[in-house]
Amino acid sequence: MTTLNSPPLPGHRYTAELRRETARFAEAARTLPLTEPVPTCPGWTLGDLVRHVRQGHDWATTILATRSTGFILPGGDLPDPPDEDRSWTERVAELGARGGDQEGRLADPELRARFVVEGADRLVEAIDGVGPEVPVWAPHGRQNKEFWPRWAVFETAVHRADVYGMAGQPFTPATEVALDCVDFCLVAFGVPEARPFLSPLFAEVPRGGQTLCFRATRESAYGPSSWLVTCAAGGVEVTREVPAGTRADATVIAEPADLLLVVKGRLRPSSPRMTVRGDRELLDFWLSHAVS
Repeated sequence: MTTLNSPPLPGHRYTAELRRETARFAEAARTLPLTEPVPTCPGWTLGDLVRHVRQGHDWATTILATRSTGFILPGGDLPDPPDEDRSWTERVAELGARGGDQEGRLADPELRARFVVEGADRLVEAIDGVGPEVPVWAPHGRQNKEFWPRWAVFETAVHRADVYGMAGQPFTPATEVALDCVDFCLVAFGVPEARPFLSPLFAEVPRGGQTLCFRATRESAYGPSSWLVTCAAGGVEVTREVPAGTRADATVIAEPADLLLVVKGRLRPSSPRMTVRGDRELLDFWLSHAVS
């Protein structure tokens, strides 16, 4: 089982990066047609992606502003009955198509950008308005507000990469931000409480002791830059800061931003921008089943 630590970046850094990532997303989204498909989010248009980002920020805002200690679905819905057989990924995908009443506003590029930024502004206010001692529901980790700023930066940065790819712009977040996002993503694979929020195919990943190493070419002053994923019989385990020379069945070495894109399924390990060693078939299977 993976041990969760407190977020490595200072709290004010997360809210500053959330504003920064959102502004970059909004500016890029302003320049593109609303109906343009998003290659890294199959079946979605830019309009779906814009709504999804705002819906995510609004979801976190609702939980924080109401001090909710229980699960609320994105969109403010109460959870479905326990026997409802839909994965988290499927629920979120359904939300991407909601919001038809916003189409007129989103069609205007300036209003579209403002729509996204407003959501992030409200979320920052909600984060700042809750003390660390206040109980707040989170999918995993400490049941207070600390999950939400980190999650919001991760979500927004990944979707900023989506829209930058559409616009032909390079995705170059700060090293420490990219590596914190990688850590946020990979550690969740080893936390049982996070499993309902992972890919519905996660249950099919190997459990025979296979190992995968993800290593960045640059280090962060704040947190880890390498991770070892062990597919143990009792559950996936994730180890931070893997010593150089550690042998794994499959290893990926890449720049921090590219490593984030790999672990979130936005960049294939066959890209010449990274080095892959060992069992590529295992790596491909892991990425196609663990990543949502």
